[in-house]
Amino acid sequence: MAGFIYNGKSTKDILSSSELILCTFDGIDSVSGHQREDITGEMTISRPIANEYGTQYEPLEIEYGLIKKDHAAITTEEQRIIERWLTSPKISQDLTVIDCQGNPIDGIYHGKFISTEWYPVGGGWAGFMFNFKNNTAYPTKHFEQTYSINSSGTITIDCETDELEEYVYPTLTIVQSSSSTASVSITSVTDNSNKMTVQTRRNLPMIFDCLHCIPKDGTTSGIITYQDLGWDDVGNIYWPRLLPGRNTLRVEGNVQITIEFDYPYKRVGGWL
Repeated sequence: MAGFIYNGKSTKDILSSSELILCTFDGIDSVSGHQREDITGEMTISRPIANEYGTQYEPLEIEYGLIKKDHAAITTEEQRIIERWLTSPKISQDLTVIDCQGNPIDGIYHGKFISTEWYPVGGGWAGFMFNFKNNTAYPTKHFEQTYSINSSGTITIDCETDELEEYVYPTLTIVQSSSSTASVSITSVTDNSNKMTVQTRRNLPMIFDCLHCIPKDGTTSGIITYQDLGWDDVGNIYWPRLLPGRNTLRVEGNVQITIEFDYPYKRVGGWL
């Protein structure tokens, strides 16, 4: 049996009397995969083949349950603890499934518990079923690596995304220690040799959220302007992005650069 960590707390210790384990009150005939909606136009007399506009995923929803590992009844007070834990967050939180030893199982879910259904028994509750709605159609995996570059160097990253027709946008943290102000450039050889060049300050972390196109620095306010970065032409800014498979980045400058990103991981059955 397994459990999960949600919003920083675990099924192993959310209750002091016994850990909780995943279960189901119904037989399992299948495992949730992925659902997509086909977006197409209409066929007409003059257009017998409909225009195709692509597909749209349905968010992954998982119905499963929890009981105490020792099979004892869940008391009313413990029931409130569980409900408080799972149903308080108003925005999506990370959920990681763990095995019997408490080790994380591959893949991170990010979502909310939409509903719970409790089963009464003498002395309290036998357990409950829940509906967890992920904010995407699949879990993700996280990549994070720090590289030290002396003057210039090449970084190779294997982007193991399971979505082969979409880019993955990383978050970059750049720290240079060579001078008070120095220019640092990152060229994505794989992505048509597009380049991002920024002005950095000595020992001040510069953080670039390439997905949301947001730059920040390591000060308390975190506020940074495009002019501070040396970006005069806002219509000619390149935010590094990764293609599925192997990517090559060429970095110029004496820097330490941390690259992190989440990528689609289409593994089904992570709850079993």
